[in-house]
Amino acid sequence: MKVSTIALAAVATASGGALGFEKYVLAGSSAAGSTSFVNYVISQPVQGKGAVVCTGAFLSPTVLVTSAKCVTDSISNKALAVGNILVGQGNPADTLKNITTNGVIDPQKVAGSGYVSPLAVFSHPGYNSIAYTDNIAVLTLAQPMADATSTKLIVNPSANTGAAYTALGLSLSTSTPSGNAPSALQQVSLRVGNNATCSGIWAPYAKLTNSLCLTPAKAASNVCGSDALLIKTAADKSVGLAGLLNIVAAKGDVPTAQCDVEGATDYFTTFANYVAWMTQITSLKQSDFVSSATYDYASSGSSAQESGSSSQSSSQSATDSGSQTSTESSRPNSAAGLSAVGSLAMFASVLVVSMF
Repeated sequence: MKVSTIALAAVATASGGALGFEKYVLAGSSAAGSTSFVNYVISQPVQGKGAVVCTGAFLSPTVLVTSAKCVTDSISNKALAVGNILVGQGNPADTLKNITTNGVIDPQKVAGSGYVSPLAVFSHPGYNSIAYTDNIAVLTLAQPMADATSTKLIVNPSANTGAAYTALGLSLSTSTPSGNAPSALQQVSLRVGNNATCSGIWAPYAKLTNSLCLTPAKAASNVCGSDALLIKTAADKSVGLAGLLNIVAAKGDVPTAQCDVEGATDYFTTFANYVAWMTQITSLKQSDFVSSATYDYASSGSSAQESGSSSQSSSQSATDSGSQTSTESSRPNSAAGLSAVGSLAMFASVLVVSMF
């Protein structure tokens, strides 16, 4: 494993203000049911400004999906080297504490931590850290993890206003000092937002075919700076993965670090445009990782019941366009109005932690 120093410094905005995140899931509850498909991705940015911790999900014993922002250099938009990335299922806070010596990852300690470097990292070629396009990455492992299970993708999740979902993410307890890594997997309830409202907050959403806009079901209960997984439990109790958190936005502040402000809205990357790309870069067949289960999204007047792989009648539905393009990636200037401060805020919104 490549070893380099992880600086114990806070990431700051262009104006010099520190971005400190004390919580990453706000007012959530302990994750219910089996979450053995969830993994944690620890990466070290090229700039060496801290260790980044994100959630991911196994699609097979050796293939997992996570957000591109977690494993990609924010300046070049190229995937980090495998030596800069670790994957595991143990408590990430404890892991960071146990595998470092004087702020440096110790390869001898990593060997016994349960965390490993991936065999390969595939950041989607359309990913752009300023425009927030194609925010998805696939990692492969040389060997399966002992206790891991896998989940399947819901490629056409319901986009009906009010449809109910659950988001899984990491959280700090209120007693945990600011700046340390989160230690608990928690869940919050989200609902699909109104298209007009969602587009009014983040304009590119109106034309996207690979995004789902959700709002908290309970005030001040939301996903926040860390990555999050959007899930749905089927009638047969299987859990399907509907999306990966892309940004949290609030009108006039895109993205926002204030996830508990009124109007804070979550935009998740969905998977319909990426299935063919995943089959090209891994040995998986579509039937290996695309759900055919039936999901009940009924909530707030919505009574839609859909199959995980069926066509979606929503205006945001998409056929599987496959490899390296999507509606987002073909429009690289969709968020051109974002400032450099917004770009740095987005990078910092992926959890940056110290190791003390």
